[in-house]
Amino acid sequence: MKSIGTLFMLVCTFSSLEVSAQTITGKLIDENSQPLPYANVVLLSLPDSTFVSGTISGEDGVFTLETTSKNQIVKISSIGYKTVYKPTVPTNIGIVQLVSDAQMLGEVVVKGNLPVTRMKGDAMVTSVENSVLSKVGSANDVLTKIPGITKKQDTFEVFGKGTPLIYINGRKLHDLSELEQLNSDEIKKVEVIRNPGSRYDATVKAVVRIQTIKHQGDGFGFNLRSSYYQSKNTDLIEQANFNYRHNNLDIFGSVNYNLTDSWQEAIMVLNEKGTKSWNHHMENHWNVLTEDLNGNIGLNYQINENHTVGAKYKVGKRLKEENPLSKETNITVDDVFYDNIKVTGEEYRDHKLGHELNAYYNGQAGKINIDFNLDYFQNGNSYNAFSQEISQTSDNRVVHSVNDVRNRLAAGKLTLSFPLIGGTFAVGSEATYTHRNDDYFNEENYVPSSNSKIKEINATAYAEYNRSFPWGDWSLGLRYEHVKFDYYEDDIHINEQSRKFDNIFPHISFSTKLGNVQTQLSYTAKTQRPSYSELSNNVYYSDRFTLQKGNPTLRPTIIHDLTLSGSWRFLQMSLSYSQTKDWIMFWGELIKEDASLTMLTNRNWDKSIPMFTAFLSATPKIGCWSPMLSVGMQKQWLTVDYFKKPKTLNTPTFTASFNNTWELPLGFMIGLDSYIQSAGASQNIYTEKPYGYVNLSVRKSFLNEALSVELRGNDIFNTNKISYSLYSGDYYLYQKNIWDRQEFVMTVRYKFNATKSKYKGTGAGDSQKRRM
Repeated sequence: MKSIGTLFMLVCTFSSLEVSAQTITGKLIDENSQPLPYANVVLLSLPDSTFVSGTISGEDGVFTLETTSKNQIVKISSIGYKTVYKPTVPTNIGIVQLVSDAQMLGEVVVKGNLPVTRMKGDAMVTSVENSVLSKVGSANDVLTKIPGITKKQDTFEVFGKGTPLIYINGRKLHDLSELEQLNSDEIKKVEVIRNPGSRYDATVKAVVRIQTIKHQGDGFGFNLRSSYYQSKNTDLIEQANFNYRHNNLDIFGSVNYNLTDSWQEAIMVLNEKGTKSWNHHMENHWNVLTEDLNGNIGLNYQINENHTVGAKYKVGKRLKEENPLSKETNITVDDVFYDNIKVTGEEYRDHKLGHELNAYYNGQAGKINIDFNLDYFQNGNSYNAFSQEISQTSDNRVVHSVNDVRNRLAAGKLTLSFPLIGGTFAVGSEATYTHRNDDYFNEENYVPSSNSKIKEINATAYAEYNRSFPWGDWSLGLRYEHVKFDYYEDDIHINEQSRKFDNIFPHISFSTKLGNVQTQLSYTAKTQRPSYSELSNNVYYSDRFTLQKGNPTLRPTIIHDLTLSGSWRFLQMSLSYSQTKDWIMFWGELIKEDASLTMLTNRNWDKSIPMFTAFLSATPKIGCWSPMLSVGMQKQWLTVDYFKKPKTLNTPTFTASFNNTWELPLGFMIGLDSYIQSAGASQNIYTEKPYGYVNLSVRKSFLNEALSVELRGNDIFNTNKISYSLYSGDYYLYQKNIWDRQEFVMTVRYKFNATKSKYKGTGAGDSQKRRM
């Protein structure tokens, strides 16, 4: 903790230096009196208007600049607004309202001269408002058309960076269904950060920030959404959002009901080699039925223009989860028939009511901006499984198991930012306490029952400094994380599996403009901590030949990443090189020398793994047609042990997406989106065949955009099937997955006086929640 004390002593020293500095402050608002973020604020010397320093306004519209002499002037500009000049006396410029430049806006809408995607600070920013993207449906649909973002199954990935954190107006999403609840015409812009700075948790390798349009006016509003999905089964989504606003009080909430009935088939081939060679050929069938009901309610109150408080409470429960399963396995030993086993059973979860509470304060005290959040999180479930194994040559088995999990979390986060030496300095701290109980019971005692408990404290301090110069913008950051992990079995502390970690994660980035090309070079150190299920010591029964367990001795993965990004007109590119140490890999280990019993678990890869990624995207606009073409490549250098021989997994993976939108007369919108990924290696997994999808949609709006109807066909050629091989020592797995992704969708949306909440809570303890 000595590092934290030193860091805050530095902050106090910097603050005392700043008291004597001559600093210009102000706040920018638009014509609707809403904060205007990311406007350019430049300090010029007189009389020759030479550039002195520059910055951009924050999310709250506030900016700060430090003067170097009295003979200077402030220039304020933003795309779509008329440029404003202000004197440096008095130093508090106050509130500055920018008005729209009708001529410039006309060029943007009619001629399309403004690039849809451009670099701004540390992010690639895609404008959605007044573009074709504002009419594509939901935030889900918007993200599929953002350069560098790919939708895979039920999640999104930033190419080369993995699954991002997604924020809406500064609030982190814990449930991606919220993206379907947000209409595309309510989105102002989407920012993709490929190398997040020190303010973000060190586990975060990519961030997507969605900013909505600031709606004005008092009164009550709501929006409704109903979706019908038809594949092999039927899914339903019903949703209602409401908002009431009066003066400075904002009350909001939502109710969401999901019924999902999904089907999956998997063909698996397993090989284990010890003193004997075993081969398992499996055919698995699942039909998972889930029913969820979630809701939230919250409020925020704007005390004045400098102080806002609020709270939000979310509650949810999975009403039903059923998973009948069917599996048949043919087994040979040294190429001689050994057994045929048929398994039938039922798996279901009893979910406890989940609770999540966030309270926040957002304000300004003098020149210091304050962002404070408190969070509490609680959930749990009881997983019950029953299976019957009918063997052709051995004894039959009946297997019962129960896995009971309960999670609790409390977290707090504070960030202070203020002007310092011509730039902006931010410092903060975050503390999280996690308590998890994980109990497993097998009635027949085929595997031992266990009662485990995890207690973890994560204390973090971070600092970040940003400053603009005539030749570019610099950002420097440092994040310190202290983690104390305590593991208990039957309420007894296990010293060997309890550990402490102290890590420092630096971040540095530089952005500049080379002619018409905007560029950014950044370096960051990140980590990936194992999930709590991966750390569990429970042994789970898969079948009589295969067991599975967690690994409490797993170490966090450390990643060093260097990324170069660029943007020119409608082209965007990114190149990254990374070194990953202690990568967590899924691994099979022989329990018996004759390979008759295998344990599946996770392990750290001791050697550092290099990786290179490249990405290029084009987003032109040609009349009523708005295409987006993206191509990418990812290559690793890895050799693993496979059946006593080295197995090289260096084959690069290529991806391509071609998304198209046409705006037609009479308010019709047509979308045609496609994605393909080649064969290639990732960790110790090799994707054997290319896979992808083609989606087609037609959308029509009525009643001045208040009502919209969309018809969609997903995976219309039924090509979204994945085949891969897992190589791990004396264990090999081939698996082919087939889902019911080919489906027809009809969505109806209706909105009445719909106003988005002003909620500014950003949450705390996000990385720990993800690990649960």
